[in-house]
Amino acid sequence: MGDPVQKKVLRWGRSDPLYSRNRVCKALLEELGWKVIDFNPHVCCLGDLEAILRGVQAPDLLWIPCFRQRDAAAAIRWAKRRGVPIIFDPFISSWDKKVLERQIWKADERRAKRLLKWEARLFSQVGCLLADTACHADFFHTRMGVPMDRIKLLYIGTDETVFKPGDDPVRDPASPLRVLYHGCYVPLHGTEHIVEAARLTQHLPVEWLLLGWGKYKRATEERAKGISNITFLNKVPYTEVPRIIKSADVVLGVFGTTEKASRVIANKVYEAMACGRPVINEHCAGYPEAARHTKAITFIPPGDPQALAGAVADLLSRRSELAALNQEARRFFEEQLSMRVLKAQMELALGFALRAGRPT
Repeated sequence: MGDPVQKKVLRWGRSDPLYSRNRVCKALLEELGWKVIDFNPHVCCLGDLEAILRGVQAPDLLWIPCFRQRDAAAAIRWAKRRGVPIIFDPFISSWDKKVLERQIWKADERRAKRLLKWEARLFSQVGCLLADTACHADFFHTRMGVPMDRIKLLYIGTDETVFKPGDDPVRDPASPLRVLYHGCYVPLHGTEHIVEAARLTQHLPVEWLLLGWGKYKRATEERAKGISNITFLNKVPYTEVPRIIKSADVVLGVFGTTEKASRVIANKVYEAMACGRPVINEHCAGYPEAARHTKAITFIPPGDPQALAGAVADLLSRRSELAALNQEARRFFEEQLSMRVLKAQMELALGFALRAGRPT
């Protein structure tokens, strides 16, 4: 007998293949024996026509990657005509981003209502919708009306060939405690609260490092003027981020007061714990139940600089425990957030999508 035919998944949409979520999903698919084929239509709304003209063959599964709501309608039309099952990994809701996170539109505006209706229709037409936390699954169900049994959990994960333990720099025990923020300065991160927490700890041997870029970086730098213990680091290549993480004693997650902030496990949390560093983060019900019992994660209320400063001061008083916390962070990651866990989640999602068959 010959070798079994390799299943093919068509990844449809002009997404960034180097973005962490896309890298993780592709790695999981390939590890599970799937061949990943990319189709990047030039015009999103006409992608199905372009696929016909280019002779794109029907795969075993069609995958709409994160942030590609604009590609979804054409992809769904094309898949329906060919009976191809679909997995959609939106990662975030366009309506959530405009209305709840960035507050560009108000929920009762006509354009916001149109966007909600449009996005809910897209989500309802696919056989399997992915959510990165249980909180986002609840959001897609309650706000978008997607049946809960069609929503499958797939954590964000991280590239474990890049973010891994080891090679820790030698630190002088008398040096300041290093607290790291790395990210893209979006509202859900709550960098304004990080700055205020740094202000409250200027009398302590604590150094706050902020690494990243984004729309709100300039405003964060302005807010930090005159604060002596904050350093803004220059942008580094993706593969250099683990070195910065390992130079820190603790890594910060998200502290924003938007609804979305309370539903996410940020990339930076996965990356920090994969490298063996404890984290501080606002309360989020999306974490695995085991997160309530690990000492490697300190949960605080959202938008509370005093609570953040207090958590850092407490860690400073327990510096002798840092080595053990590093080990606990990596242990928690391996057991709860690693690619091994994600692989099992991906298998469940793929099996469900294939059984669901043709989108409705």
